[in-house]
Amino acid sequence: MKLSNLKVLIVGGNNTAGPLPDLGRFLTEGKRVKEVSFIGHPFAQDVVRRSQLLHRDGSRTVERTIERERSMGILSYLWDLALTIYFLLRLRRRHDLYVSGSPHFGLLGLLLKRLRIVGQTVFWTHDYHPQRFDNSLLNGAYLRLDRLLAERSDWSWDVVSTIAEHRLQRGVRLRPDRVFTVGDPLEAREMASLPLEEVPPGGILLSGLVEAGYGFDLLLAAMPQVLKLAPEARVTVTTYQEFPAALRRRIRELGLKGHFDVLGFIVDDDEYSRVVQRHRLGLALYEPRPGSHKGYSDSRAKTYLARGLPVVITRISPIAAEIERAGAGIVIDYDAEELAAAILKLLSDEEFYRRCRESALALAQEYAAERVFGAVFQRMGIEV
Repeated sequence: MKLSNLKVLIVGGNNTAGPLPDLGRFLTEGKRVKEVSFIGHPFAQDVVRRSQLLHRDGSRTVERTIERERSMGILSYLWDLALTIYFLLRLRRRHDLYVSGSPHFGLLGLLLKRLRIVGQTVFWTHDYHPQRFDNSLLNGAYLRLDRLLAERSDWSWDVVSTIAEHRLQRGVRLRPDRVFTVGDPLEAREMASLPLEEVPPGGILLSGLVEAGYGFDLLLAAMPQVLKLAPEARVTVTTYQEFPAALRRRIRELGLKGHFDVLGFIVDDDEYSRVVQRHRLGLALYEPRPGSHKGYSDSRAKTYLARGLPVVITRISPIAAEIERAGAGIVIDYDAEELAAAILKLLSDEEFYRRCRESALALAQEYAAERVFGAVFQRMGIEV
């Protein structure tokens, strides 16, 4: 089976930080497939809220966008499904391969296969929560749904290997030849770094969520110690959620306002890339707290690596071991003193920083989209 003969349907989150849009662009570039259709919806925390259909068929392109409401929990999930069906009715075609990225779309894929609208189904797990809900009944239902999708989908893609390991502990036994680790890829356009001499000194980047569990409080605790020895240090924050007013007050109360730039969500990908490039290091400070899913998810660290930023990362994330092995940054425990020491090391030790930067760029190549997707399609018996 050749990839170029397939009609592929992708349904899931359309946040630019997510992997499904990456897959859509990979398949579209170079006309790698006969047809590709992407139906995307916003995540609950997204600032930009729209559902979209993007279909490419040879030289023909069909696009449709619908503005969305603020997240209303399960009602928004139901609206996701309704809009997906609406878009599918507009397409009026069958698809050889269906790739979904969240449980409600995974269920839809099983239904579409039963209706013979799609052929093979891929359930790509990149948001796995062993303890998603405090309510045991709800959490049990979520885990049973995850099991159903893992067992019934033709192929299971897991963003990190710890997902398959946890499923096995739960008694979910899948054939190894249909379970693959497929991490968040990096596109060629993301592999862009400034010459070292053009990188401003003191620039620290925190990009991603700023809610509990993502290390913002840890950074606030470490910054006074950093500024004693590196007064030029300055933190830039980008996030695709609303920046909480409580955190703005906390920054002011600590006297750190002059050392924090909160940019919020940067819509344009090229502008975001330029922002990342102009920083000396990136932070991925996931807290090892009960119920955290960060041990079962990929990391924003790849965004930093692609632009040549060494990473300071906590140990809970699976990619931390790869960063430590490659010497592409500093791995720490969730501790303010360790964080301050790591930041100061990368800001002050030029030789160490150069080695980390070179290693970061080299490690990023291992996550290139061509390598990630090429490998998984080959293992599925699909010639790229």
